[in-house]
Amino acid sequence: MKEIVKIFVIILSISFFGCTEDTVLPTDVDPVDKFLGTWDVSDNALKINYEVKIVKSTSNSSMVILNNFADSGDAAEGLVVGNSIVISYQEVGQSWYVNGNGTYTSASRLDFNYSLDIGGSQENRKAVFSH
Repeated sequence: MKEIVKIFVIILSISFFGCTEDTVLPTDVDPVDKFLGTWDVSDNALKINYEVKIVKSTSNSSMVILNNFADSGDAAEGLVVGNSIVISYQEVGQSWYVNGNGTYTSASRLDFNYSLDIGGSQENRKAVFSH
C-alpha cells in the first residue's frame, strides 16, 4: 500500500510541476492603432501619388480620420472593423463624394477600393497605401 501511495504522490507532483502558465495575450491593443500614421498613396486611376495621414477620431473610438483622402485636400471618416476601414458615402472637398473600404494587408500596406464622384462623374479607384 505504501508503494501505491508513493507512486500516486510522484505522479501528482509531476503533473503539477509539468504545467506551465498559459500565455496571456494583451487585451489593451487598440485595433485602430495599426492604421494610424502618414501613408504614401499610389492611386491607379490617374497614376498619382500623394500622402494621407490617418488619425484617431476624437468623437468615436472606432473611427479614424483620413486627411487628404483621394488627394482631395480634405478628410474622410472611416469606421475600423477588424482589418478594414469602411468609408460610408460622404462628401470630401467641394462636391467630391467617396465611399469604399480599405484592407490592412501588412504593417506597411493598406489596399483601398473606393468610388469617387466629382460633379456627377463617377470613377472606381484602387489605391495602395504604404509606409
